[in-house]
Amino acid sequence: MKSSVSVRLGLVFGIVIFFTVAISYVYLGGQLRTLFYDGIKNEIYKELELNRQLLDVFPEKWSDINSSDSWADDVGAALEVRVTLIALDGSVIGDSYISPDRLSFVENHLARPEVQGALQEGFGESTRFSETVGEDMLYAAVLLGKESPYAVLRFAKPLHDIRLLEAELRKGIEGALFWSLLLSLMFGALTAFLLSTPLRRIAAAAENFVHGDFTFRLDGKRNDEIGQLSRAFNFMSDEMKRMGQQEEWFKAVFSSIREAIIVTDPRGSIILANPAACKLFKLQCGDMLRSRPGRKVTNAQLLDLFERVRLSSKPIVKEEMLVMTERGERVLQTSAMPVIKDSYSDGTVFVLNDITRLRNLERIRRDFVSSVSHELRTPLTSIKGYTETLLEGALDDREDAMNFLRIILQESEQLTALINDVLDLSKIESGRIEYKFTSVSIEDVVLKTVALFRRSLEKKSIDLQIQIPSDLPPVFADKDYLEIVVRNLLDNAIKYVADDSGRIRIIAFPANDMVRLEVEDNGAGIPQKNLGRIFERFYRVDKARSRQIGGTGLGLSIVKHIVLSHKGNVEVRSRQNLGSVFSITIPVASPQRQELSSS
Repeated sequence: MKSSVSVRLGLVFGIVIFFTVAISYVYLGGQLRTLFYDGIKNEIYKELELNRQLLDVFPEKWSDINSSDSWADDVGAALEVRVTLIALDGSVIGDSYISPDRLSFVENHLARPEVQGALQEGFGESTRFSETVGEDMLYAAVLLGKESPYAVLRFAKPLHDIRLLEAELRKGIEGALFWSLLLSLMFGALTAFLLSTPLRRIAAAAENFVHGDFTFRLDGKRNDEIGQLSRAFNFMSDEMKRMGQQEEWFKAVFSSIREAIIVTDPRGSIILANPAACKLFKLQCGDMLRSRPGRKVTNAQLLDLFERVRLSSKPIVKEEMLVMTERGERVLQTSAMPVIKDSYSDGTVFVLNDITRLRNLERIRRDFVSSVSHELRTPLTSIKGYTETLLEGALDDREDAMNFLRIILQESEQLTALINDVLDLSKIESGRIEYKFTSVSIEDVVLKTVALFRRSLEKKSIDLQIQIPSDLPPVFADKDYLEIVVRNLLDNAIKYVADDSGRIRIIAFPANDMVRLEVEDNGAGIPQKNLGRIFERFYRVDKARSRQIGGTGLGLSIVKHIVLSHKGNVEVRSRQNLGSVFSITIPVASPQRQELSSS
């Protein structure tokens, strides 16, 4: 159970004071007993000495035992002590507690310690239980007769009386000590409260500091230790507030850096990572990772990089490496800077720049230039060759000349189609096209496109099926570009189905707030390994056959960019030699979309 500082201080003060008073009581009791006994003995000694001087010579009347006993009774009554006269042979010749007729029956006192002390040294004392009186007594005895000793005079004081007086004195002492204890406890409690009040304020300030509140200020005007502690707390508050602001600034800057930044300790464990690194390597962290020691990246290439930097203690600048992450294979441009402290590595700062997209763009650019060059070179070479043949004399052979001219015309059309597709794709990718979104009927677009390809369909005897429900909602699209999409899909299907046995089915149906259009054919199909790249520019599964049937390799790329610009999606499902299904989804033309477009 929690207890406050004031309670604990009060308890400590109380225990200290209690034991101090208890020890003082025991010590003072013993001292008082000793002093009291010594005082009584001194008093008895004085009285004995006085009477010894008065009785230096044996009184003649003591020859009668009644006279000596009467003297003992008178002195005992006057001094309030027991007075005993003892002859040198030990017989009792007077006692203030015993009547004269009983003195003869009293035991001989020669062996008493105080009597022996008086006979041998002139003075003796003893404390013991008296069989005659029946209680504890303090005995003191002197030898009477300076020149010629004749008897021993003994005074005895009952210890009971001494104890009663001692008890009275102890009561007074106990009362004084009780009030001293009570006042001391009150003073201790007040002192503890006064001492704990500033400590409670310091504790409250520390609690606020723990919870991030640095506005609490302590009174630092005192010149004692509490004042020094308060000033130290105020200074700490200002420093923590300043450090907190710096940490927030550092965190904001660190979190806004797009490059992945990882800081490791000398053993290679991650101690700090920004959101970009957490996202790249799927580390569990919020705005920033401050992991417990032992967390490590499991990627083999990164571990090798960490180990190389740790062993060499030399910086690495813009080293490229392939790393497999949750997002697939990524190209990272890595820089590493060891933190050297006192000639030892205190950790390493790694900056990992994901340049995958840049490298992909460079590859696409190279592929594009190579593909365009190749696609242009083939028809141009063909045109040049046949033209040279005609010029060299084949022009006179009408049949060959007409055949060559048809080939030149076909290659020119292929070249024109290629250039038009490249220009269209360039405009689409650059975002310079201003789409005119309206409510468009999918059925109208499909029927118009089918009409354009009627001759091709009839020429290859293709079985075309169109399944579009009459209540299909219109889509929100640019009609002209939607026609380009459908035209490319239907054109591909016609090109890759076999003559006489070809079958194409066009299906449209609603899917949530989208309309799904599928163009299915029973053509050659696409191998699984090629499905992921089918929408890339100039990508062909069978390049020789594609060029032979007049494909440019850009149609599906154009389809993808137009559909994505319409906030839709394009997919393909295919099995080799069993056909393909190309699907696009276009948003339904809702009133909200039309109002947004018109505004």
